[in-house]
Amino acid sequence: MAPFAGVTWPEPGEWLAPDVHALRPEALAAWLAEELWRVELDDGAEEIVPGVLVAPRGRLVSRVEAWNDEVAREFARECAARARDGATGLAADFAADATAAAERATAGPTAVLAGYMAAHAAEAKEPGTFAAERRRQSLWLAERLGITAS
Repeated sequence: MAPFAGVTWPEPGEWLAPDVHALRPEALAAWLAEELWRVELDDGAEEIVPGVLVAPRGRLVSRVEAWNDEVAREFARECAARARDGATGLAADFAADATAAAERATAGPTAVLAGYMAAHAAEAKEPGTFAAERRRQSLWLAERLGITAS
């Protein structure tokens, strides 16, 4: 089931229509869910916001089996460690929140929370870096999970 739209996807290989949303690897960190799937989009996909595509239809190709609770904790801990590096004041508060979330992270919303707090820590350290930190997290995840854009 799509976590935000509430749409139930058909079996892998069967097309879902209309308006299927998908992510580029550089947007992955903000949209993690309990399961990750590789999808194929039909012709006509358009980027509606950076890293987010919408297509007339799409279909599941394969589940990203590497995404699990262990990798989620690894991701969350890496985000928290980066957030703690040089953090003072408000950045240290966000880093503490990221660290707390990392220790209970599982594949899904808790891993997203750790990354989100780490991005706020980055922004508190250096204004204007929130989006860059989320992109860095996404690319870390994509590399760790073997996800590439096609």
